[in-house]
Amino acid sequence: MCIESRKEVQITRDDVLRRDLTELREGDRNRCVVLSGVLLDPYTGKRIPYTYRRASQIQTDHVVALGAAWRAGAYAWTPQRRLEYANDLDVLLAVDKQTNQDKGSRTADKWRPPRRAYWCEYARRCTGIKAKYALSVTGPEKRALQEMLADCPQ
Repeated sequence: MCIESRKEVQITRDDVLRRDLTELREGDRNRCVVLSGVLLDPYTGKRIPYTYRRASQIQTDHVVALGAAWRAGAYAWTPQRRLEYANDLDVLLAVDKQTNQDKGSRTADKWRPPRRAYWCEYARRCTGIKAKYALSVTGPEKRALQEMLADCPQ
């Protein structure tokens, strides 16, 4: 992770972009800044260009959304624990802006990535995040995750 005097949220966004973009170009004077790259969106399969300081069609998604995490137990966390969750690179994923907005704070029983080829990885990530943070899983959510995990290669 880059250590800079900038706000931690911005540093985390750049860390996510650095991890998830291809054709990456970082700043010459400040390697913590991602200047450009291309995202192959895992949710849709779209190829989305990114350029620093231009409106972007890329957003940073919390795979288990903040609202969903809150309802699943994060309401009882300390402010520090919530901040850790919000900035955890295991929870974050660079994705298509519109698809992220469509997802909102829905759980796996209410929303799935449009690209079925990503269902397995999405369900694995959701399950791992829920376990790591001891977040509850509803019956319908569990069934949806199991169905998506059934798409995983054996």
